[in-house]
Amino acid sequence: MSMNVIFFGSTSDSVIVLDKLINFPFSEFRLLLSAIVTPPPTPVGRKKIITPTPVEIWAKERNIPVLSFKSDPEKPWLFQNEEDVTNTLSTFKPDLLISACYGVKIPQQIVKKAKFKGLNIHPSLLPRWRGADPVPWTILSGNEQAGITVVTMSEQFDRGKIISQKKIQVTDKDLPDPLRRTLFTYGADLLISSLPDYLSGKNKGVNQKSEHAIYARRLTRSDGFIPWDHLQTAMEGGDVPREKRNGILTSVLCPLPSAITRAIRALSPWPGVWTTIPLSFLRKQESFHHTLDPRVKPEDEKKEKRLKIIKAHVENEKLILDTVQLEGKNPVTWLEFEKAYL
Repeated sequence: MSMNVIFFGSTSDSVIVLDKLINFPFSEFRLLLSAIVTPPPTPVGRKKIITPTPVEIWAKERNIPVLSFKSDPEKPWLFQNEEDVTNTLSTFKPDLLISACYGVKIPQQIVKKAKFKGLNIHPSLLPRWRGADPVPWTILSGNEQAGITVVTMSEQFDRGKIISQKKIQVTDKDLPDPLRRTLFTYGADLLISSLPDYLSGKNKGVNQKSEHAIYARRLTRSDGFIPWDHLQTAMEGGDVPREKRNGILTSVLCPLPSAITRAIRALSPWPGVWTTIPLSFLRKQESFHHTLDPRVKPEDEKKEKRLKIIKAHVENEKLILDTVQLEGKNPVTWLEFEKAYL
């Protein structure tokens, strides 16, 4: 049986799935990738070079039609014109929709029109960590297990029936990008092994237990901020009660030094962990303090510099900073930073 498949994706993790799909091994079901839906090219890097997604590059190398639709500027998880999306995709007469790393909600109209509806590959153990950023939240929360789930497309994100699921162990060395790649590698295999029973109707999926749901909201740049006094306390081996911590650290159960190192891993490479230091704190007392140097005005004392914490570890229950980067400067070791600025 031949069937038209429309694939929705964007990242290199999506490509892992596509590489498996295009070589689908079961002769009973012949999958034809009739179209690929991916976000439009975007400016990338300091030079803002307009760059297509890895999925678009993959599809064009194989002469598969590529479609892109604008998302709603105010609600980027929705299409700007759902009717246009549905009408365009309907012309391909899809039998099955498959998505992996595609952050825009696929209209239910087109899902319902497809004979076999739609499947999504989600990098979490649903219903735990529904939402946009499950892998960083898995690390941040200190979960011992991560997972990948093949789930049916539903009216609301990540609430469909679970078709299949795989668990893997999480170590205290895991970073989001490598862990996500590992999960999607397993997920691609899981999808392929699940498709025959799903398409034949033998696997109808299992409803999620919504009472067990936990949400992994999309991270923002501000999530990486840790107050300088928190860092100082952690470097002294102290703690701050969760209810008095700043931002994302309120959700981390362990002592402050370990919570910060976990945040550094979970928020790598973006948004990263960062703090702000008053300029007065960075000036050598003997040459820059305003009481000695008239060039330093009192209002300058309120100014701050951003400091990114790139690498750190815990030793004897104290936070040890390894590598930092001051705004506008290159990364240096903490010892080099202390020597130059403190």
